[in-house]
Amino acid sequence: MLVTSGLFHLALLWITNAAWDGPLSVRKPALFGVSAGVTIWSIAWVLTQMHSWRHDRFFANLMAACLLLEVGLITLQYWRGVPSHFNHGNLIDATIETAMLGFILVVTLGIVCLACRSRRLPPIDEALATAIRAGLWFLLASCGLGLFVTIAGEINIANGKPYESWGGAGVLKYPHGAALHAIQVLPILYAVLNWFRVPNTAWLLRSAVAAHVLFMSHALWQTLHGRERLDVDLVGGITLVAAGLLILMPIAAIAWNVLSMARKVAFASSTE
Repeated sequence: MLVTSGLFHLALLWITNAAWDGPLSVRKPALFGVSAGVTIWSIAWVLTQMHSWRHDRFFANLMAACLLLEVGLITLQYWRGVPSHFNHGNLIDATIETAMLGFILVVTLGIVCLACRSRRLPPIDEALATAIRAGLWFLLASCGLGLFVTIAGEINIANGKPYESWGGAGVLKYPHGAALHAIQVLPILYAVLNWFRVPNTAWLLRSAVAAHVLFMSHALWQTLHGRERLDVDLVGGITLVAAGLLILMPIAAIAWNVLSMARKVAFASSTE
């Protein structure tokens, strides 16, 4: 339901040629729908890789329901034609925003539980364990940064400043989204590495984890120093380039292995 809703609003964004940015943009129900949907899929999958608990089904359903309700309220506010975040204009809007915060806090506590449980996984491949643990901790850090965005935005509003910026041109949501989807990226990267039988999978996964750490650090540096995403100084530039080089390593290893396999197949065909 979440992904379908997100895709519908993305299509609406394209069909109507509506603005991408702004508090009333269709971008919010679109991106929140897709993002929350794939996150719930990931949480359900992660639970299958852990030691089972008696109440895992209830736990998964609770987190899914909370995200469904949170994104549902964001979508409702879009169709009402009012901002979904930082909107205290009347009792209804303030209540909706408080409810949204309550739902995401429940989800965050659930992710805390999953991240702690990931410390003791069943016997699985070391690289897969790395992908699961790192993905969950990145997701938790992203939720924490989302709460920081909320607090900082409220401080800005109280001081008569735009809620979405920090220190001039810093984009508050940038660090929040920097590694939000590592819980999907890292396991998918693990699956691709195994599919193409790339050696040193665990080492390459650690390289990807380091890339996420550096990219999140870059996003935090840019925001806290009041800089736009691409307005990089020496530190911001070095961390961004280093993150890019580290994530290129597993990608290059996959490409090399694919080319090697293609050459072997071509050689075998030519000798027949």
